[in-house]
Amino acid sequence: MAKIKDIAEKTGFSITTISRVLNQDKSFNVSDETRLTIMTAAEELNYKPLSQRGKASKKKKGLTVGLIYWYSVAEELTDPYYLSIRLAIENYCNGHDFNLKKIYLPDKTIPELKEMALHGVIAVGKYSPQEIQGLKSISPHLILVDCYTKDYEIDVVKADLVEATEEALTYLAEIGIANVGYIGGVESTLDGEILKDGRMQAFLSHGKDKEENIHLGSFTADSGYELMTGIIQAGCLQSAYLVGSDAMAIGVLKALNEHRINVPKDVSVVSFDNIALSQYTIPALTTIDMNTTIMGETAAQLLGERLATGRTVAKKVFIPTRLIRRDSTF
Repeated sequence: MAKIKDIAEKTGFSITTISRVLNQDKSFNVSDETRLTIMTAAEELNYKPLSQRGKASKKKKGLTVGLIYWYSVAEELTDPYYLSIRLAIENYCNGHDFNLKKIYLPDKTIPELKEMALHGVIAVGKYSPQEIQGLKSISPHLILVDCYTKDYEIDVVKADLVEATEEALTYLAEIGIANVGYIGGVESTLDGEILKDGRMQAFLSHGKDKEENIHLGSFTADSGYELMTGIIQAGCLQSAYLVGSDAMAIGVLKALNEHRINVPKDVSVVSFDNIALSQYTIPALTTIDMNTTIMGETAAQLLGERLATGRTVAKKVFIPTRLIRRDSTF
């Protein structure tokens, strides 16, 4: 069984730091990025705190809940948006007497999930209508996080990307920037359906002439770097860029810095997510805070309510976003 020493060797953090993070010491001031790295390593190594050792045969009497996620641990570390949501769900469930079963969906089939006799399911990520109906067949108490469905019985927790994008574009217009490009990622469901991105749709609604200034890759720093490098080499640099995630924006900033293009004097950058690292980039990123912790907690709360009351009519909850203004814009 893994020990704190093993986590220290894997992450490079001290035993004291790891111990305080794993024990959820609220007085301990540590970045979200450090906390996420330690908790992810603990999960990968199957670490169990002393309080839980020797109790393997003593299961909780609470209900069994499935937490289904579509990003692998490696993908979550390169773009921590979904990792932040997932950890918030785990923390809530661990404190509310739920037996939480974590399921990486590509590793399981719907028939296999049905055999687990889950009382409720929280599914984090993007799913096609067919996949959603498959998830619903596992349990009637289904909560989707970051995915929308009109289904009358399925709860949804989501951020309004269209409204967030409009706020960012309005802000850029207010500071006198008209020529804006978009750098974003392309996502697809597990069964191959290409998804429409609310950020890109909102961007296009501000003028079809901007379609040529849309550059798409994946939601990673490497992709952001490659896309911005291509833009610079093509000589079609705009006055500002709206970037689909902070992870991508970190790569965008690297490419701009390498080509000695000043941010924000020459190019302004606005991104999405407000991950912990966004305040430490050079310059610090202006970004949309997606409130991922609130998204995860809200999903778990909704499931707890459904299991307690038997509610079958869905609730569609949109979590508000806010623009955090930093040094990558004037």
